[in-house]
Amino acid sequence: MEQSVLEINKELVTRARNLIPKLREHSNEIDKNSHLPDEIVELLKQEGLLKVLRPKMFGGYQTNMRTFTEVVTEISRGNGSAGWFACLSNIRDYMISYVFGEKALDEIYGPGKDVVLAGNFKPIKCEIRKVEGGYYIEEAQWPFVSGSPHADWCYFGFPLDDGNGGIEMAIMVVPRHELEVLDDWFVMGLRGSGSNSVKIKDVFVPEYRVSLDRLASKRHYMIEPLRDVPLYRTPFVPSLTLSIVGPALGLAQAAMDFHMERVEKAGIGNTFYTKMNEAAVTHLQTAQAQLKIDSAELHLYRAVDKLDAYSEEDRTMTMEEVIQMKADFGYVNQLCKEAIDLMVAGAGSVFTYENNPFQLVYRDFLTMHLHGFITPSSLIETYGRVLCGQEPNTYFV
Repeated sequence: MEQSVLEINKELVTRARNLIPKLREHSNEIDKNSHLPDEIVELLKQEGLLKVLRPKMFGGYQTNMRTFTEVVTEISRGNGSAGWFACLSNIRDYMISYVFGEKALDEIYGPGKDVVLAGNFKPIKCEIRKVEGGYYIEEAQWPFVSGSPHADWCYFGFPLDDGNGGIEMAIMVVPRHELEVLDDWFVMGLRGSGSNSVKIKDVFVPEYRVSLDRLASKRHYMIEPLRDVPLYRTPFVPSLTLSIVGPALGLAQAAMDFHMERVEKAGIGNTFYTKMNEAAVTHLQTAQAQLKIDSAELHLYRAVDKLDAYSEEDRTMTMEEVIQMKADFGYVNQLCKEAIDLMVAGAGSVFTYENNPFQLVYRDFLTMHLHGFITPSSLIETYGRVLCGQEPNTYFV
């Protein structure tokens, strides 16, 4: 008997949750080597956790943003780098299905292929010119291409002449063998996310693998079989913001897991408390931290469920609703940071050891937290501007 959609979604979340011990077992190795082991990548593939948002016609599960978020939360609870990798790879299935036509999709998702996708929108160097039948990349480079060491295809944004004396953005997709992944991801956290820079030189990109951003965001290139699928009607901008904040809740939950292990067996220095869980200050810090995590979860899933409701009903979000949802995601980021900081306050000096799993979670979270796309102050300020009748101070709405 064929499984129902709800059963499949629940099973994917359970598969992700069951990987938590395995991911934690590999966490020190991932951090030390700044690389996800092939074993972990293959495991994520085998469990179907890298095709949660992929169209069924290309071998995916074609679920929804709620399932995607829950899967990413569980993986991130096991390991931040693995969670970030799975989050960004999945959202690119959604993006590529959204913005490319039939010929490109057939090439990317050829029969029997279980692809990993990576990409970034803003280049730091870009020498590209229009030629007959497509575009020629003389030399270009993009930073922060998460998952690039494991990718089969990468998408990239690039500027081009709009024909009216101005510049517009376009998106292209390029196979792995035509690009170079640079060894430059030397950072304090999310070391295994593979967020390396990517360089392309002397490569031709055919026209069918290029889409104009202003048309792509309006589903201009979307193939007919996907047009009535709710997932691919999901509002584009908030979905991309969700993909960056996705691991936050799982990392905060992981911090709480390690915090609770410690409070049951460690004392508080320079006091008579032999166990932290006997101290009133620990009770207060732990309760406040858990309430902030609970509040972050409420904000996160309120927004995600609204995304899914709008896609099911084929409704368009207003600019004000998009701004509010992005503020929700920024607030999730802020609440998780506040929760983790409360736990760090009671962590003691053992927190400073590099092999402390709590410290690794902290470094992974802080690296994610600093991403300019989900900076709480910026997203919340923009929401306040709109509430006060001002124009948003961002073009990304």
